[in-house]
Amino acid sequence: MKIQTLEYFVALVQTGSITKAAQQLYVAQPSLTKSLKLLEEELGFPLVERSVSGVRLTEKGRKVYAEARQDQDFYDGWKAMGRDDQPKQIDLYTYLSFPDFLLPDIVLRYRKKYPELAINYTVTEQPECFISRSSQKPVLALVMCRRDDHLQRLCSIQGNAPALLLSGAYRCLVNTSHPLAKQAEVSFEQLRDYYLILPGLEKREHPPEMPEGFLHGILCLSPDQKKVEVETVSNVIPLVEKDNESYALSFWPAALRYKGVQEGRLVGVPIVDECARGQFMLFYSKAAYEMYPVVRQMVEDIRAAARAFLRQNEQSEAAVPKK
Repeated sequence: MKIQTLEYFVALVQTGSITKAAQQLYVAQPSLTKSLKLLEEELGFPLVERSVSGVRLTEKGRKVYAEARQDQDFYDGWKAMGRDDQPKQIDLYTYLSFPDFLLPDIVLRYRKKYPELAINYTVTEQPECFISRSSQKPVLALVMCRRDDHLQRLCSIQGNAPALLLSGAYRCLVNTSHPLAKQAEVSFEQLRDYYLILPGLEKREHPPEMPEGFLHGILCLSPDQKKVEVETVSNVIPLVEKDNESYALSFWPAALRYKGVQEGRLVGVPIVDECARGQFMLFYSKAAYEMYPVVRQMVEDIRAAARAFLRQNEQSEAAVPKK
């Protein structure tokens, strides 16, 4: 078995198709297919199930994939030991409302793989404030872009286009016993009668993770006595699950990561307002991306994690009770 074969298998799982994997690896599809077939024959069991919609890991394939990723990480780390082509530090930033989304697993894996590299992970109200073109101190920032002009402004700061991770909209998140749970959509006016659960907003005018105009409309229409501020984002969801008169604002499809949504205890009701829409983007320095393999790989791993999240949650979303 060759390391290259494991690389082919990992790429197939991450992209979800032979065609996309071949394109990513710059190899011919027949060569990739043959290599994977030989791997399955060598192991004595199928790794994936193929269909018109792509590929799905078998039970044994999931175990092999997890260990193949680890072996690939070790191999890449060994190669990096004899090189000086990596920065001393990488800084990652994401929103307060996404502390557990995409990055934690990647950060942990890279810290293990590159113990000599300082990898700083910061959850902040304004990740866009840290966007940088620097190649010496690379910055990766996950940012919610609200409008075309907002995206253009951030692109001008970055100097290159970001990578799109998720496209969606904020929804009103409520439990299934809530009066709004069975509605197809809700308006700002309807929300004013319920309690908005949100992290403390002291000294904040427009938290940047919410589309401008969107949160402003919610806050203006919601009386002060209808706003309930909690200490952290992690406290929001449990309160909404328990209380039939409360709601939270959550970006869809990222909200599919919540166990309450997956198990049908929480539903996300679309909000009738175009400014609720947004695009979750990964901003990074093109210069650092081209200069350092570790930065390039981290960017691609974050993109792959977003794609994998969407694929893994297609069934979860389909299973969420329709309003």
